[in-house]
Amino acid sequence: ASFGNYPAIIGTEEWREAAAGWLNRRFELGDAIRPDSHVLPLNGTREGLFSVLFPLLPRAKAGMRPMVGMPNPFYQVYAAAALGANTTPLYVPATAASGFLPDYAGLPEDVLQRLAAVYVCSPSNPEGATADERYWEKLFELADRYDFLVLADECYADIYFGAPPVCALSARLRQHGDFRHLLTFHSLSKRSGLPGLRSGMVAGDPELITRTRAFRNVAGPQMPGPIQAASAAAWRDEAHVAA
Repeated sequence: ASFGNYPAIIGTEEWREAAAGWLNRRFELGDAIRPDSHVLPLNGTREGLFSVLFPLLPRAKAGMRPMVGMPNPFYQVYAAAALGANTTPLYVPATAASGFLPDYAGLPEDVLQRLAAVYVCSPSNPEGATADERYWEKLFELADRYDFLVLADECYADIYFGAPPVCALSARLRQHGDFRHLLTFHSLSKRSGLPGLRSGMVAGDPELITRTRAFRNVAGPQMPGPIQAASAAAWRDEAHVAA
């Protein structure tokens, strides 16, 4: 029956409760993620990774065209988003020399001044590297000093050997007590093996979520009610993920 209604851009109460509940449980955040202010549904995480730059980035940074950093090799949507948002993509090597993650701390001062946002994929695709606590801490220190956004693509967070990877939300909360400068992206495509559902979420800094929600309310990428119901069921259940 809910196909007969326009879905709210913020998602149903059921979806918000399920999404926030999963984040708090999975990443041991207590109740730091609140359903009404910290999460938004996405029509697949790629859609969110692309569109998130448009409402959030300045027209200029350090008096010049802003830069958006990304690992190289990279998911093509990062570069497409940077170019679409009229920024300069910055391809930062993610090779053996840097532990297969981009070394943003090693960038020169003039580049750091121009950074408006950086993408980090952890666990990374295609390298399979994971960011540890110190990596996140150093990156957030840079984000605070140079005022740029950290966009953490954590679609593969439930695919790992041994200990689960450190989540950006957890590291930021421990370091700073909040999620300032951070948005993380999660997907049912990988976690639940449901790529055809086109269902993901963005979570983090409530001020950034508010601005993203306002943009999405006009752009209109709502998730249909029945898809939200199926997604809520998947976010609530861990048995199928473990299997």
